[in-house]
Amino acid sequence: MKKNHAMAYLRQLCCSGLSKELVINEFLRTLPILIPSTSNVFSGVDAQLRPTYCIADFDMSEMAGTMVEVVSAFYTPERLSRAAAWLKRHPAITNPLLLDDRFYQSDIYNVVYRRFDMHHVLWLPTIDNGKPNGVLRLYRPRTQKPFGREDQALAGQLLPYLAHAIKAANDAQFRYEREATCGVIVMDPQGNILFQSPEARKLLHAACTPALDANHDRGKALLMMELARLCAKLQAVSRGHSAAPPCYRHTGAAGEFLFRAYWLESQSGESGSLIGISAEHREPLKLKLLRSLQHSALSPTQKEVAMLLTQGISFEQIGQSLHIKPATVKDHVGKIYGKLDVRQRDEVLPKLLALRA
Repeated sequence: MKKNHAMAYLRQLCCSGLSKELVINEFLRTLPILIPSTSNVFSGVDAQLRPTYCIADFDMSEMAGTMVEVVSAFYTPERLSRAAAWLKRHPAITNPLLLDDRFYQSDIYNVVYRRFDMHHVLWLPTIDNGKPNGVLRLYRPRTQKPFGREDQALAGQLLPYLAHAIKAANDAQFRYEREATCGVIVMDPQGNILFQSPEARKLLHAACTPALDANHDRGKALLMMELARLCAKLQAVSRGHSAAPPCYRHTGAAGEFLFRAYWLESQSGESGSLIGISAEHREPLKLKLLRSLQHSALSPTQKEVAMLLTQGISFEQIGQSLHIKPATVKDHVGKIYGKLDVRQRDEVLPKLLALRA
């Protein structure tokens, strides 16, 4: 994806109506195309700039509790006051030494930043009604050059859109794609995890919540209770008792998750029996389509029309939604069909999904 396409995509993403967690996750995943960076993070903040939740573009589930503790300890009132004073006069923080002149000797750097090779920083606040409600945190390893003015200017262009995504009402009418990301968990009859594939570990983390905050451990505990119930249901069915099927569907900000339990060995439920849990994750179809459209030759308006076409919306409603005439809609649709090499509406969705890289 070229830089200008990435900029357009990020703006469309922030205006999509998807949940802020989904938008921020995808935003962080795509942003390095526009601004080379790694291990990027978005933090929600309170009125004092203290982080309230954290969404990252990398897997930090193994040290979730440690990160919450270390980050909370670092952001003291004094350091937050320094950050707030700086941001009143400047659009971004590009040097963590502004917060603490011993930053690179601190616990947060040695425990968190060094582990994920986060050395150079670019921190920019998102503003709502004149006050920060979040901070976009971009990083580069020590071996790369620090962020420059061009990087700061590009990120600054996107901040109003990101602020909009945080405040926008979410689209609750999700349709999910058939394709799923899958993982495998092995449990004992008591509901204890004995093994989980790398994919399953990531899915469990995403199912709890994509945001790392004080409630992460509680969300994980509730999910583990549901998986333990699946083991109990499977045993009840095996013993001839009346019980619901051993499956659990969870819909959260990261999409739809489906867990199913089945026996791997003995079905007695005695010590030594193993239970397999298949984990599946599906993202909203709208997000998949937004990604796919970036690989098409459609114009920005044609992309908007194509998105509405896949939702079964009439030409008249498309015109009303985009504030264009029905004849203009018809003209766009004809060009969309030509560029995608399709003849009818039903062919647009599968054609677009096939464009994904």
